Amino acid sequence: MAAAAARDGVPPNEPSLLHLIALVDNVPVDFETNCAPYYRLQLAPDPRTHGYVHPNTVKWMPWPASFTINHDSRHVTLSAPSPETCLSLSAHANAAFQAAVDAAVDGNVFPMLNGMHSEHFLLMGAREFVRIERFAASLFGIATRGAHLTCYVRAPDGLKIWVAKRSPKLFTYPGMLDSTVAGGVKADNSPLDCILAEATEEASLPADLVAREVRSVGVVTLANRNPRTELHHSEVLYVYDMELAEHLVPRPQDGEVEEFVLMGCAELRQRMLAGEFKPNVCPVMIDFLVRHGEVTPHDERDYVEMCSRLRRRLPVPTVSDQH
Repeated sequence: MAAAAARDGVPPNEPSLLHLIALVDNVPVDFETNCAPYYRLQLAPDPRTHGYVHPNTVKWMPWPASFTINHDSRHVTLSAPSPETCLSLSAHANAAFQAAVDAAVDGNVFPMLNGMHSEHFLLMGAREFVRIERFAASLFGIATRGAHLTCYVRAPDGLKIWVAKRSPKLFTYPGMLDSTVAGGVKADNSPLDCILAEATEEASLPADLVAREVRSVGVVTLANRNPRTELHHSEVLYVYDMELAEHLVPRPQDGEVEEFVLMGCAELRQRMLAGEFKPNVCPVMIDFLVRHGEVTPHDERDYVEMCSRLRRRLPVPTVSDQH
């Protein structure tokens, strides 16, 4: 790691770009086949794994009767809908997950829920539409969807990126630097729906302009094991670019952003390495720099590994990109 840091132009023992990715993408690549001590979350009769549940969550979650726990094989399984109920898999699963979350919130079982309900996110890869509250997603170890828009300007002195500074009043990562526009993708929305809504709400960008000029450029995937809680959480971040004219300036609107700062690529890189960015935003920014030629394969090993980590396969059921 020290050698990689030196090659990235920073002193040994200092973070490198690869290090910034590894901070949030820290799950071993063989986790899908070697996930002990986590329990696999399954939705019968589907044999695929949809999440990785920590043993403490298994112990303390007020599971409804529709879930069964097999401690020998380390499986948490949601039963198939009973024919007598005439419920679809979607209705059955949504009711079961909601019952578990409701009981956990009412009993204040998990501090991370803070006794609060939250918007619903999609359980990706399920055979039918299944949703789970956002705050509870990592308790079930499922992957969540996010969407990030990077707005940039081609200035005479080089490429510049509009960076959002988060409000100091936010509960998570107050005052840190962020993508131009970003948000979690609600269960009923596509990633593009999210970008169109958030661009107007967070950055005062005209909806018709964004719809016309935004470009989908793929996904960044992260698989994270929180070092404090040990919960497993994967993210599929749908990535968008939009070039802005120099006179068009994003402006805060909904109170989540304190200000927008136009930042050159060198400064962007420096401030990421200084720890000023929200952690899961760094891979999105690095992906942008790579795609626009601002990070070059001067060290092929690091370059290839960075690209591999950014676009690696997640240990979750296959999902399709939704635009």
